[in-house]
Amino acid sequence: MSNNQKESSGCGGCLGILVCIGIVISVFQSCASFISHPVHHWQEATCSAPQTCVDCGATKGEPLEHDLIEATCQRPAVCRVCGAEVGIPKSHTYLPATCTEPERCSVCGHEKFFSLPNGHKWVDATCYSPKTCTVCGETEGDVQHQFFYSTWVVVEEATCQSEGQEQNTCLQCGSVCTRSIPLKDHEAGEWQIIRKATSKEAGLKAHYCTMCGVELETAEIPYLNLSGSGNGGTGGNAGNGDNFNRYNNESQQQTSASYVLNTSTMVFHRPTCRDVKRIAPQNYSTSSASRDSIIADGYRSCGHCNP
Repeated sequence: MSNNQKESSGCGGCLGILVCIGIVISVFQSCASFISHPVHHWQEATCSAPQTCVDCGATKGEPLEHDLIEATCQRPAVCRVCGAEVGIPKSHTYLPATCTEPERCSVCGHEKFFSLPNGHKWVDATCYSPKTCTVCGETEGDVQHQFFYSTWVVVEEATCQSEGQEQNTCLQCGSVCTRSIPLKDHEAGEWQIIRKATSKEAGLKAHYCTMCGVELETAEIPYLNLSGSGNGGTGGNAGNGDNFNRYNNESQQQTSASYVLNTSTMVFHRPTCRDVKRIAPQNYSTSSASRDSIIADGYRSCGHCNP
């Protein structure tokens, strides 16, 4: 045998020895593993982990697929088991804009950016139908008849207690239409004496509504002063407790009222009367009521100016 053949034979022997040693080690490891863990106790795979040995932590296979709840326009798909979110939310499903609403998502109600309602398309009211949108059918107001507005005829007068009524005939359809006349305010009549004034007791007067008779206002009539005919009387200059000749207040004649009253003597004057400036200030008063109303209050006219 040559030297080369001897060397080749020696190398082959070494290689075989190494292989044998590796097999022995592998067998030894397997036996040791079998001795320490004779059987794996596998935990079922989930969507987040494969099958796993509860004893040694060894794994087998791949994790399960997620059990997904379908995505919406508000959230991505979600796993029912582990709650993991997968992917992205869906796009909104917008409904077309209407007369009163912009484009909105039919799922979540989200309003599309920069979207506006279309607005109504109105058809004018007629004798038979009110103002109406041709798109959605919404109506506004009432039917509109055509009238000569000067031809409304009052069929029932309004009072302070009930509305009135007036009627007119439509120029287009011939319908007779009725509308309400609003309630009137109370109308006050002349003062009515409830109790006449005397020197011992003040009187009382009242305004009543001329339509319904309800009492609207009351006022007191001053006591009658029967001590003399001086201040503002029928020409006499006899004084009273206020000393008629004591005063000379010309400014008392500068009034826009119709009459000047002397509340002490119960005499009323024209503002230009010479006796006005001689009335004591505490007895001076004015009124623009009618002559009859003042007389009804218990006053008498001045004998100098005959108001």
